Amino acid sequence: MLNVFLTVDTEVWPFATDWPGNSLPHSKDFSAEIAGYIHGETDSGDYGVPFQMEILNRNKLKATYFVEALLAGRVGVGPLRDIVGQVQAGGHDVQLHVHTEWLRELADPDLPAEFRQNMRQFSEDDQTRIIARGIANLRQAGAHNVCAFRAGNYGANFETLRALKRNGIVFDTSHNACFLDAECQLRTDELLLQPTMIDGVYEFPVSVFSDYPGHLRPAQLGACSFQELKAALLQAWAAGWYSFVIVWHGFELLRRVTEPGRRTPDWITIRRFERLCAFLDANRDKFRTAVFSEIDAKTIPPAGLAVALKSPLRLTAWRMAEQLASRLI
Repeated sequence: MLNVFLTVDTEVWPFATDWPGNSLPHSKDFSAEIAGYIHGETDSGDYGVPFQMEILNRNKLKATYFVEALLAGRVGVGPLRDIVGQVQAGGHDVQLHVHTEWLRELADPDLPAEFRQNMRQFSEDDQTRIIARGIANLRQAGAHNVCAFRAGNYGANFETLRALKRNGIVFDTSHNACFLDAECQLRTDELLLQPTMIDGVYEFPVSVFSDYPGHLRPAQLGACSFQELKAALLQAWAAGWYSFVIVWHGFELLRRVTEPGRRTPDWITIRRFERLCAFLDANRDKFRTAVFSEIDAKTIPPAGLAVALKSPLRLTAWRMAEQLASRLI
């Protein structure tokens, strides 16, 4: 049985073209951003986090929502409590996501105040404090069993893992091979494909596959066709993998999320999401959707040597055709 982790980066970004390079005005209201990034409001309906959970629940699937928690230091815990409450009431997992771009907005004497794009740009001690603040915010918002983390932009390094251990976090899923040596500084001797204990934390890499020679593509809803995801899942199951990590965002089913007047549903991605959920539901003999709060670390097998997944070129061509169609709609 392959454990499929459906992971959703759930975050809010200011509608401000000069941010985070410049600070936001103190009077800034975030209701429009929450409506777009979380609820996915459009003139033809809402296609954000509640819509996603409706489809997941219809197919009896579980997802882990990695909720960005530093925002609470800027707007108060109320919006964070609303997000956490919705996700947990829907039967899904809430775990910690942190974007350090928010630090300059917080005026917190215990945290660095300068703008830096990624966690890895801070010392281990600073990262420890940042993570601790994120955990505290999530718990204040009502989150249960915070045990997993993903860095914003996948921008972690090995000090991040040590900072997580110092905070009692057991699982990390910041490793994305498509971002190695750029935002992500978690390079290992061999391509990391399965959960591996590193510096006292189990690293669950975002799943990747080769879509053409010499190139890797992440298993991200908005970046792959359904057929590519289906083929990769079946290969991973046949190879006896323990886990397969899929990524998307709370706003990934929308187009032009930063333009409230022009925001529309992305019907191609919505259909892709619906097909993926139906496929997982129909193949419960092969796949189970897992969440981090239910994983016993003692049951994770040794990683061993996993073979990289490969997608047929015809599926890559189909995805490119989908992408072209999406731009033309």
